[in-house]
Amino acid sequence: MKYTTDNQRHDGTRYRKGDDWSERIAIGVAMQLGVPAARTELAVENTRDVPAYGVISKEVLATPAAGELQSTEELIHGNQLVSIQKVGRERVGYSIWAVQQALDGVAVPDGIEDCHTAWEAFVGYLLLDAVVGNSDRHEENWAVIDRAGNRRLAATFDHASCLGFQLEDAERERRLCTRDGGYTPEAWADRAKSPFEGRPHPVSAALSALELTDRAVRDHWMNRCNDVDRLVEPVWMIPEARMSLPARQFAERVIRQNCRRLLGEFH
Repeated sequence: MKYTTDNQRHDGTRYRKGDDWSERIAIGVAMQLGVPAARTELAVENTRDVPAYGVISKEVLATPAAGELQSTEELIHGNQLVSIQKVGRERVGYSIWAVQQALDGVAVPDGIEDCHTAWEAFVGYLLLDAVVGNSDRHEENWAVIDRAGNRRLAATFDHASCLGFQLEDAERERRLCTRDGGYTPEAWADRAKSPFEGRPHPVSAALSALELTDRAVRDHWMNRCNDVDRLVEPVWMIPEARMSLPARQFAERVIRQNCRRLLGEFH
């Protein structure tokens, strides 16, 4: 289980962020896109005086066989596959091309169609990031699975840093109602940055990755973005007790803006 986190207001009081519903929505969008993702569900832990909210995720490694204490599979994160030097907030060497090279020879993950290489599948992960505005696809937020020397890309996981999860409803409401074009949910979506070298927008990162595939793969992924109404459905499937109306409206507008950029800049 991964618990929600808090933000502190200027007066010292705190509010709960939406990193539970943002993760669950991202998984729902992944399903709509056909991207293999770790099964994740909203959860509540009631063993404390105050309920603890979060998400519970199924392990991406195979369940240990009968008589085995642990899985025979090993998770190898991207930081073990790509050479990176951190300089401030910059991850020097962490480029789209470097990830493509790191995935050379790696098999596709389970549960994906029409992709023949791990890289073609990973492009779908970046497309998911672009749609929801995930700003946290760093080198430890993706992995390959090793089983006796055979490697395949792991299902995508950890997408909570998206859809304005960290904002408070009062700010969402101001942004939803403003006439200031630089303060709208769309403007907020346009300022997202990915952790790749140069900190490109997640849409730009996805488009760069698409350029490193053939036309059939590009069309396969981009065709999944044409029905934007379908991609926003997961926003409205979160229980009312876990996500407010302003949070839903804000998240939907972020997704629609990101899809407009994707479809408008794709060529």
